[in-house]
Amino acid sequence: MEKKTEVKNRPAEFSRVAKVIAIAGSVLCSLLIWLYAIGYDNTLFTEDFKGITVEIRGDAELAERKGYTLAAQQKFSSITITAQGKRSELNALSPEDFTAVVDVSQVDKAGFNEMKIYVDSPNGIEVIWQSSTTARVFVDEFTQINDLLAVTVDTGNDYVMTEGVTFVSAVSNPMYVNVSGPKTVLAEIAGAYVNFPLNGHEISNTVSGEGKIELRNKNGEVINNPYVTVSEKSAYVVVNVKKQKTVGFVISYSGGLFSAEELNYPVPAPQQIKVSGSPDVINAMPDNIVLTIDESKIEKVQTFEFFINDYLPNGVTVDDPVSKVSVTVKVPDLIVRKYNIPANKITVNNLPENYEFSVKNGIEVTVRAIKDASDNKKDPFKGFGAENISAVLDFDNAKVNDDGSYTVNADISVNGEFGNLIVLSKDYPVTFTANQIIDPNFGEAEISDIELN
Repeated sequence: MEKKTEVKNRPAEFSRVAKVIAIAGSVLCSLLIWLYAIGYDNTLFTEDFKGITVEIRGDAELAERKGYTLAAQQKFSSITITAQGKRSELNALSPEDFTAVVDVSQVDKAGFNEMKIYVDSPNGIEVIWQSSTTARVFVDEFTQINDLLAVTVDTGNDYVMTEGVTFVSAVSNPMYVNVSGPKTVLAEIAGAYVNFPLNGHEISNTVSGEGKIELRNKNGEVINNPYVTVSEKSAYVVVNVKKQKTVGFVISYSGGLFSAEELNYPVPAPQQIKVSGSPDVINAMPDNIVLTIDESKIEKVQTFEFFINDYLPNGVTVDDPVSKVSVTVKVPDLIVRKYNIPANKITVNNLPENYEFSVKNGIEVTVRAIKDASDNKKDPFKGFGAENISAVLDFDNAKVNDDGSYTVNADISVNGEFGNLIVLSKDYPVTFTANQIIDPNFGEAEISDIELN
């Protein structure tokens, strides 16, 4: 019995020893790994980082403290650094995590300054070497152009004007700008320009729009400098053009004394002129300007002068070196007679149906004839009398008076057989009444038998 008991307990004892040895081995391995990790991470390693950008800071403080500014957006070569730190931290970094800085806030003199380059690095990382430790920075005096800089509109050259249209001017709003910045840069500015290209366009009328303001040097190159300030960034541009046109003159007469044939078509001097203005106005102008002559002011031979500007639309000017047009008119001798047309010889047209009219007074009509220069004894009025004159009133054009009567100018004409006689075309007002004709039987009832129930 005892022998069997010993045989059964041996494996259990062996198992416990193995477990103890395994646990001890695991603890020992963990301890070794921990000790290795502590030793590895506490060890300082180095690593190079290339392409670190060099930046300038403190320019705002420099301008406020000394009135200095940077002459241009100065660029520097990137630098390479050697950083020292824990391996795990170095492995997590890239060149973008470092910043190389030149601080100009404390510069005390204008011109070139040798400035130290500081490298900002993440916490726990030390920069132990850098390929460049200084940078040469140019600092300039801050100033401004005392006189406002005139703005020139640059429309380009590759555009076409419609026939008859020519360039007048290009105006910007604002017309002037104020410029400030580094003194050396401002000295290079030749002018301010509004970039408003019309390239590829056919110009037939005024063109307008927004354009960018640019500063240019004497070579026409655009000056792009972040430290230069312009009071306006853009301007509104109006490109003015004009169109030329040749116009003639037509003589017209008022007064009705003569026909154009009788006045021998006097020729104006000059017969044509050149005028110009905005295309819209010029296109709307007629080809001829009408000059009206009052025949009642003609005495034998009379010269009339017309100032051209009085007949032109606003904004249109004369391009020829003339300011007036002269017209010389020669008139024949006249015989003038007057005739009375009685009221009962005056008729009214367009009278409403069932209306009758009554003219209060007759009118006196003036008729003229040209005297025959070859026969002073010949009477052009021979056989002519008031019965050869007709006076017609148009009811549709009549004006109603306060008393209910009507007034309208009579249309006076001479019978066709006396075509050489002309009625002077002055007003001949006639007053008349118009009343509805009342039927005397209106309102009388027709008597009929009434059947009684």
